[in-house]
Amino acid sequence: MGGVAKYHSAEKYVFLLLLFTAAVIPVNQVFTLLMVAVTFFAGLAVAVKYRKLKRVPVLPRVQQGLLYLLLAITWYSLRFSADSAVSAYNFGYVVGQYVLLVWLVLHYGGDGKLDFDWQKPREWPRPLLLLAVLLLAGFVNGMLGVYQHFTGVVPTDPWVDPSQFPELKTRVVGTLINPNIFAGYLVLLLSTAVPFIKITTGKIRGFLLVLAAVLGISLVYTFSRGNWVACACAMIFYFLFFWRKWLIPLAVCAAGGVYFMHGAVWHRLMSIFGTQDTSVALRFAYLKSTLFIIEEHPYGVGWYGFQYIYPEYDFYLNNPNVIMYHCHNLMLNILAELGWHGLIVFVLVLAVFAWHAFKLAAKGVRPWLRAVGQGYLAALVGILAGGLTDHVYFNMDMGLLFWCVSMVMMQCSLLNRLSRSGRQKIALHTGTDTLQ
Repeated sequence: MGGVAKYHSAEKYVFLLLLFTAAVIPVNQVFTLLMVAVTFFAGLAVAVKYRKLKRVPVLPRVQQGLLYLLLAITWYSLRFSADSAVSAYNFGYVVGQYVLLVWLVLHYGGDGKLDFDWQKPREWPRPLLLLAVLLLAGFVNGMLGVYQHFTGVVPTDPWVDPSQFPELKTRVVGTLINPNIFAGYLVLLLSTAVPFIKITTGKIRGFLLVLAAVLGISLVYTFSRGNWVACACAMIFYFLFFWRKWLIPLAVCAAGGVYFMHGAVWHRLMSIFGTQDTSVALRFAYLKSTLFIIEEHPYGVGWYGFQYIYPEYDFYLNNPNVIMYHCHNLMLNILAELGWHGLIVFVLVLAVFAWHAFKLAAKGVRPWLRAVGQGYLAALVGILAGGLTDHVYFNMDMGLLFWCVSMVMMQCSLLNRLSRSGRQKIALHTGTDTLQ
C-alpha cells in the first residue's frame, strides 16, 4: 500500500500538468509543444519509478493494434512524399505530439472514481475535469470570438469572396488561425457540452446554457457554412436519439431564427445552395484534383505530402505559387496521403471509438458517463459532416483536441466496463487504469 500511496502523491502533479496542457492547446502551438514535452517527461519519470504497479489497460487489444497499425502506415507513407524530409519533420512534430498526449491521457486521465458531488468540482472524476477544462477554455475563446465580431479586429479578405459577400466585413477566428478551424473547434465543444445540460441542475446547468449560447453565437460569426451544417447535424443527432422532447421546439426556434435573419448571415446561409462564389468553386476544383491524385497514387502521396503533389494537378488555378496544404475533404485527404489501406484503418479506428461511445451512451452506469458517450457520438457526426467540405483536423490543435477527447471517452468506457463487471475496485485501488 505504501507504493500505491506514493504513486498517488506523485501522479496527481502530472495530472495537474495535463489539465494545464489541455487548456492551452487552442492558445499557442509552440507553448502547447512545450507543455506536452514537460508533462510527458514528468509522467514518464513517474511511470518508470512505479513501473511495478499493475494497472488495467484502457484500450482493448484490438483497438491498440489498430492505433499502432495506423501509426505505422503513417510513418511508412513518408517514403511516398515528394519531400520526405519535410514530411518526416512534420510527422515528428505533429504526430509525435499526438502520441505523447494519447499516452498521457491513458496513463493519468483516469482515477476510477464513479460517484461525486456536482457542487464540488475538485472531487469530479479526472475525465470530467479534463472535459471541464476544455470547455472553460472554449468559453473564453467563444467570448473572444464575440468580441472580435463587434470590434471588427479580424479582416475577412483571406477567407471571403468580396464580390459575392460585400456586406461581410468580419469572420472571427478566436485564438485559432482561420474561421473554419475555429468553427470546427466550436462544433466539437458544443457537441461535448450539450449532453451535460440534460443531467445537471442549478449553477452548473446555468453555466452550461451560457456556454452553449456563447459558443453558438461565436459559431454564427465565423460565417463557416460547412460547420453550420456540421453543428446542425450533430445537434439533430443528439436531440433525435437522446433528448427527443426538445427536438421539435428547438427545430422551430432554429427555423424562426433563420427566417428572421438578414444581411450577411442570411446571404451566407443561402449561398450553401449555390456555386457562384469563389470558395465553393475552388472546393469543387480541389476535390476533382484530389480524385485524380488518388487514381494515380493508390498508395498515397505521403503524410503532409499533398501540398507537394497538388501543383501537378492544379487544373483550376494553374498557379504553382498557390500552396494547398490539404484537400477540403477529411476522408479524401486521408485517402490521398495514406492510400486505401490507410483510409480503411482510419475508418476502423473511428468505428471502434464510435462502438465504445455507443455502449457508453446506451449503457453507462451513471448519467455523466452516458453524457460523455452521447457527446462523443454527436461530435463524430459533426466531424464527419464538416469533413465533407473541409478538413479542419489537418490543424495540429484540432488533432490534439480530437485525440484528447477520444482518450477521455475511452477512460470513461473502461470505468463503465469495470463497474458493470464488478471490478471497479481494481481501478480505485491502483489509482489509475492506464499502463499499457
